Amino acid sequence: MSEPALVSGQKRYFLVVDSDWNDRFTLSMLLQQFGYTVASTNSAREGVEFLCVAPPAAVFAEAVSVGAELAERLKADARFRDVPLIVVANGQDPILEERLQRGELAGLLRTPVNPEEVYHVIQKAIEKGPRENIRIPTALPAELRYESGATRGFVTVLSQYGMFFRTLEPRPMMSRAAVSISFGDHMVDLNADVLYIVSFEQGPFCEPGMGMKFVNVAPEVSALIRFFIHEQLGAGIISSGPAMGQA
Repeated sequence: MSEPALVSGQKRYFLVVDSDWNDRFTLSMLLQQFGYTVASTNSAREGVEFLCVAPPAAVFAEAVSVGAELAERLKADARFRDVPLIVVANGQDPILEERLQRGELAGLLRTPVNPEEVYHVIQKAIEKGPRENIRIPTALPAELRYESGATRGFVTVLSQYGMFFRTLEPRPMMSRAAVSISFGDHMVDLNADVLYIVSFEQGPFCEPGMGMKFVNVAPEVSALIRFFIHEQLGAGIISSGPAMGQA
């Protein structure tokens, strides 16, 4: 459950190209909430300039003129042909569906974008081992309790079904602990098993701790965790318009 966005110590970045400021802002903020670095622009020309400086993990582009121009440039330049292209459309588009089926697109999204759909598209497009469940970076106070004592610390990555608990004193693999996680005004109690351990010895950019899977989670607890994750993903994402001085 450790941070998914790091590659060789560097954060992956996505390029978002969209002439609509609201759509560009919303998608860029959502990608940042997932823990990725994002560059964004409203023109195909500037998009290509970004590509020339540093190839992104994937490109998100609108389906209309700007996105179409960028897609042609990607296709025409051998340097960029392998960069995954994810198109964001306004409604159903049979032509885009056909391109997706032919493998010309790495993904197809529709506005308003849905966080879970965005997450699954990213996983399918760039991850060797796609994950089913949304994982977000957090800093939630938590306590692990077991027969020999207790450990206080923080949950630094959270999904609906598990977490990464940062600690310098990990428990043995497959051991179980009672877990209390503080969600602000709510304290959640559940059990979790240790799936894997990360130590400093594994690299300078590795966060030490334990990846843990929740066990026998009550439906109301699962619903609360899911609600928290979606609430965090939407935090700070408020559509604005040209009235704020944006074009």
